[in-house]
Amino acid sequence: MNILTVLTLIFIFIGIFSSVYAVTILHNGNIVDDFFSVFFWLATLFFGIQSLSFMLAFRRSKYKYDTTTSNSFIKSYREKIAILVPIYNEDINMAMTNLMAIYSNVGNIAKLYILDDSTNDTSTKLREISDKMNAVYIHRTDRTGYKAGALNNALKNFVNQEYVTVLDIDQMPSPDFVRETVNLLDNNPDAAFIQVPQYYANTDASALAEMAEAQQFIFYEILTEGKSVLGSLFSCGTNVIYRRSALAEVNYFDGTNLVEDIATSVNMISKGYKGLYYNKKLVFGRAPTTMEGYINQQWRWSAGSLALMKKIFKNIIFKRKYGLKMKIDWFATSTWYLFGWFYLMFLLAPILDIFHVRVLIMNPYIYILAWLPYTIVLMFTFIMTHVDKGAPMKYVFYNMAANLVLFPLSISVTLSVILKKKKPFTTARTGGKLPWYKFLPQIIIMVSIFIASSILTYEGGFYNYITAFWGYFQFMLLTPIFILNRTPRESSIDIPVFKDY
Repeated sequence: MNILTVLTLIFIFIGIFSSVYAVTILHNGNIVDDFFSVFFWLATLFFGIQSLSFMLAFRRSKYKYDTTTSNSFIKSYREKIAILVPIYNEDINMAMTNLMAIYSNVGNIAKLYILDDSTNDTSTKLREISDKMNAVYIHRTDRTGYKAGALNNALKNFVNQEYVTVLDIDQMPSPDFVRETVNLLDNNPDAAFIQVPQYYANTDASALAEMAEAQQFIFYEILTEGKSVLGSLFSCGTNVIYRRSALAEVNYFDGTNLVEDIATSVNMISKGYKGLYYNKKLVFGRAPTTMEGYINQQWRWSAGSLALMKKIFKNIIFKRKYGLKMKIDWFATSTWYLFGWFYLMFLLAPILDIFHVRVLIMNPYIYILAWLPYTIVLMFTFIMTHVDKGAPMKYVFYNMAANLVLFPLSISVTLSVILKKKKPFTTARTGGKLPWYKFLPQIIIMVSIFIASSILTYEGGFYNYITAFWGYFQFMLLTPIFILNRTPRESSIDIPVFKDY
């Protein structure tokens, strides 16, 4: 693994350098060639930084992550813990089932607060079950600040406990969740919060749910462990317990951003706090099972993260007190959702090639000695990190495919953030199948890539064969689009319990 790490870092820099060399020294094309070559170099630089951040996080996860998994000791607590459960227009049967699970597993050691912002007819039933659980029921008619607003309203007007847990309504905690995480906060006074993984238990519902779980795997098994060691961990909105005094110091949750969890984390890190990651599956929940719900989730995460970029650069990246590793990690985090623009460059390469526009002109020696090893090492590293963490091989495919499938969303979200266009708040559990015209960008690119790669294969030649190979590879990664947009099956965890509702 050490050898692989060194090779990865070496060939990241070699790949970036060879791209610069090809653009500035070897290139003798026209202005169109120059434009796309620079774009290609920027894409190489972008993914090089992302790969560097990923590999450094993996190393920290592999060799240094033991702090939060060795300090746990279960003990009982009094009335020092609040459980906040935000709800907005959820399926009543799912909400009732999960509230019962939350109450049964943690209700004996914590005070339960149900934060109901619903505008449909579920509020009466939620109030009824709240009374039976002796929970505090809070219903707002003004949804200012959305989830952050609901949390802040409770924290400022109702909650007085020392520790505050936030659980989304689609999550079910185990009995040990609160005890183990609170103990970590007791033992780490500089920690503002403890985050545990989000584990999806409804992957039997659809291929989309399984792909979402694969994305969660790479984040919660590699990146968050590395971030915890470095001190760059951000909270993920649910399955997290906060120190109330740390929240109060930053005026509670940041309601100015769609991803209030990351924004609030940046505020607390700026105050000298850190977050700890406790990698134990103590909570399980539901992945989005429909494309509409999945797109809603990804749009919210993307738009919120990109809108937060200015704050991250100002408060962390441009600050002298943070080291280079911290800055690389936050740069990769804040810029990740720009990926669609750079994947577009790779997708366009075979199409441009048939019109004799070369995005990267290299002689065979540079390609064989620099670019080919760069590509192979990065791919092999990505696969090996999954294997090392025990992921099935299909997770590797799903993680590669997910980013290509979502490239139009990344582009449209970027434009929306720049133009300051807003979208109504929706959850990952709303909606169903999307009409196929919504996937025209992916389908057009797929058809164009296949035709272009076939033409290049027919024409022959060293560079044509290379470009065609990567064209076919990207075509394969886009094919899941035809199985992801299907009507989901009923998951075993969603079989109705409260049939009278």
